[in-house]
Amino acid sequence: MGELDRVMAPPPKSALIKTMMRSFRWTMRLTTAQAAVVVCAAMFTTVFADWVSGPKVSMTIGYLFVDVLAAWTLRERAGIGIVLASIALGSVVNGFGTIPAVEQNGLSTSVAIWNTTTRAAGAIMIVLMVATLRHTIDGELWRASTDYLTRSLNGGAFRSQIDRMAQVGRRRNSTLLLLYMDLDGFKAVNDRHGHAAGDTVLRRFADEARARMRPDDLFARLGGDEFCAFLAIERGVAPEQVAESLHARLSEALHSTGHAVTCSMGAVVIDAAAAHDTERMIGLADEAMLEVKRNGKNAIRIAFDTPDAVRRAA
Repeated sequence: MGELDRVMAPPPKSALIKTMMRSFRWTMRLTTAQAAVVVCAAMFTTVFADWVSGPKVSMTIGYLFVDVLAAWTLRERAGIGIVLASIALGSVVNGFGTIPAVEQNGLSTSVAIWNTTTRAAGAIMIVLMVATLRHTIDGELWRASTDYLTRSLNGGAFRSQIDRMAQVGRRRNSTLLLLYMDLDGFKAVNDRHGHAAGDTVLRRFADEARARMRPDDLFARLGGDEFCAFLAIERGVAPEQVAESLHARLSEALHSTGHAVTCSMGAVVIDAAAAHDTERMIGLADEAMLEVKRNGKNAIRIAFDTPDAVRRAA
């Protein structure tokens, strides 16, 4: 292996590090409600173990774990709150700070208060460092997955999240809708009015698209003036109507920019049970969009992808 290969190769990971990384990924996928349940369960378990073991056995590591878990999943405010709750619950369970406990351990009340305060301060410092690390990682993940100009997903992030959304669609028995969009006449805007005008058109288009979608829907800029969207359509709602309505609203948004830019859109209606090949689905939507391009632009063409065949409707 050459020197360049050694530089380009990722650093090796031990089994312990791999396990920790899987745990971190799991906690980062938790919703706020799920994280709160996990933190509360960990706190209950720690307090119960502290009560059973009695004041002679320290459960500091257990309380610190809960503090760190709260800071990692719920951020700094929740982490600090959990630190204070941990100190309070530990004091109640073990009797620290009460006159009998102070006398039994030969400590003055001021020393007991000082020890409790320093434990709290130390835990808060750790919580702040953990929360800062989580904010930093989240920021890097956002930058790695986001198109800076339009604040949309980039192509890599879009492809990586399609499988997750398809799984959600299968659980909900939804129909999936994949859209491939290309802006007609966009190059002329850059050539005649400059890239700043072109950037304004792209941002206006992306803002309108995201405004018409739910938080769980995916919207991405693949590059240049090409965009993709992936939506889960509930049963009883016609996906064709959703696609046509979105195309109409996006066309209005482009018209409002004052530039002669329109949208060619290819759409594929997909059975969630058959949504396994990401590149094939994107390819079908791209093909439908190219048919629009070949037949006059500024329109939508819808393909229906079923397990048996693919049929198209104008």
